[in-house]
Amino acid sequence: MLFNMAITDKYIDTLTKPALFFVALLICTPFVNTSKAAREDHYDQLPDLGSTAANYLSDHDAGLLGAAFIRQSRYRMPYIYDPELVQYVNDLGDSLLKHSTDADKDYHFYLIDNDVINAFAVPGGHIALHKAILVKSETESELASVVGHEISHVTQQHIARKIEGSRFDSIIALGALLAAAAAGGGEAAQAAFGLSQATIIDRQLRYSRSYEAEADSLGIRLMSKAGYNPAAMPVFFKRLLDENRINESSAPEFMRSHPLTINRIAESSERVKLYPVVEDRDESHFKLMQAKAMAGYAENPSLIRDMYRSKIKLGDNSIATRYGYALALSENNEFDLARQEFKPLLHEYPENVTIALSNANNELEDKNIDKGLDLLEILFTQERAKGNHLIDIYYANSLVLTDRNEEAIPIVRSAIANEKSEPYLHILLSRAYYETGDRMRSYQSRAEYHYLQGNYEFALRQIKMALDLSDSAYETARLNARAVDIVEEIRELEKL
Repeated sequence: MLFNMAITDKYIDTLTKPALFFVALLICTPFVNTSKAAREDHYDQLPDLGSTAANYLSDHDAGLLGAAFIRQSRYRMPYIYDPELVQYVNDLGDSLLKHSTDADKDYHFYLIDNDVINAFAVPGGHIALHKAILVKSETESELASVVGHEISHVTQQHIARKIEGSRFDSIIALGALLAAAAAGGGEAAQAAFGLSQATIIDRQLRYSRSYEAEADSLGIRLMSKAGYNPAAMPVFFKRLLDENRINESSAPEFMRSHPLTINRIAESSERVKLYPVVEDRDESHFKLMQAKAMAGYAENPSLIRDMYRSKIKLGDNSIATRYGYALALSENNEFDLARQEFKPLLHEYPENVTIALSNANNELEDKNIDKGLDLLEILFTQERAKGNHLIDIYYANSLVLTDRNEEAIPIVRSAIANEKSEPYLHILLSRAYYETGDRMRSYQSRAEYHYLQGNYEFALRQIKMALDLSDSAYETARLNARAVDIVEEIRELEKL
C-alpha cells in the first residue's frame, strides 16, 4: 500500500466510536455573501436568491461545526493521507479559491478512498472529493469543474439558505441528515437513521435548480480566471448524465445531491461561450496523480495492472500509463517487474519526484529497507535544497521504520507545524517518541491524534496519562491548558 505509516496496535489504544451527537453537528454552511462580487462580474448576472445564513450560524460557529465534522468523518470514511495526493488536490483547490470571494480564508481539500462519484463541502472551508472524481475526470479542467462548483456552493451559502426554508427544528437535526449523506447516503444512511429518515435525506439534500445554476456559473468563472477550460464543466456533467441515463437508480451520489438535467447542462454550455478560449494545459502532473490514485488505491491491483498493460500493448507509451503500470505491479507485490518498469522511467525523467517516490516505496515494500531509505534520503536532501518539503513525511516514516527515531522527530514536528490537521502525523510522532522512551510526549501526540479523529474522550484520557508522567511545571501547565481547550470546545458544540 502507498505510504504505509507503519502504525501497529502496540502504539494505539483500541478505538471506540466517538459520541454520536458530535456527528450530528455537521452543517454544510457557507460564510460570505458574494452577491457584490456577482454584480461586478457581467458573466454572472444571476437572480438574487437571498442570504440569511448569518441568522443561523456565525463564522465562528460554522467553522467549529465544520472542523468537528471533518474530525468525526475521519473515523467513518477512508480518507487518503498520501502527502503527494493531498498536496495536489489542495494546490488545485487553492488555484481556484484565490479568485473567489473567500480568497482570504483558509480552505482544506481532501480525497476520500471511495469509488462512488461524489463530493461535498462543510463549514470552515472543507471540501472533500471521492477518489472516483479524480479517476473519472478525463482532464484536469474536469476535475477543477467539480472543485469550483463545490467552492461556489460554500461561498453562496446554499445549505444555509436551505436551513432557512426547511422545517427542521434545529441545526443538529439537519446536521445528522447531512452526516449520513456525506457518508454515502442510500443504504448507509438507511442503516444509520432508518428508512423514513433516509427518505427525508434524499428529499432535503437535493440542491435546487437555482442553486445549481448559481454554483455552475460561479464555478465556471473561477475556472476561467484560474486558467482552466470552463467548457470542461458541461462536458463532464453531460458524460455523467449519459453514463447513468439508462439506470437512474444506480446514479452516483453526486447526481442525486447535485441533480443533473439536460436544461442545466445546456445553460452551462451557453454560459462558457462568454469566456475566452483557454489554451490546452500541461496535463502531465494531473495524469500522474490520476494514475497514482487509481493504481495506488485499487481494490484489485491486478485489474489495474492488466488495464495499463493493455494500453501499452496498444501503443500508449505516455509517462502516466507507464508509471501507472509500474505502480500497479508494485501494489500487486510484483516488485521485480515493477523495478524493471521504474528503471527506464527514472532514466528518462530524473527530476520527476512522483516516479522517484514510488520507486523508493517499491523497495520498502519489497523489504529492501536500506535501499529504500537511501533513495528517500537522496530525495530528501535534493528537495530540501529546492525548498520543497513534500518528501519530509515519506523520509521521516522510513526513519521510524528503521528505528532512527531521534532523526525523525524534528522532521515530523516541522511537518505538524505546517499541517496541524493531519492525524497521521501525530501518530507517527507518537510512535517515534515511544521508541525513544519519551512516554509523556508519546501520549501527548497520541492525544492529538484521537482529537483529530473526533474521539475527544480518548484524547482527554491520553492527556491524563501524559500528565501522570510529567515532571515539568511547564509541560504540566501546557497539558492542562490543552485539556481545558478540548473541554471548552465540547461545551461550545453542545450549546449549538
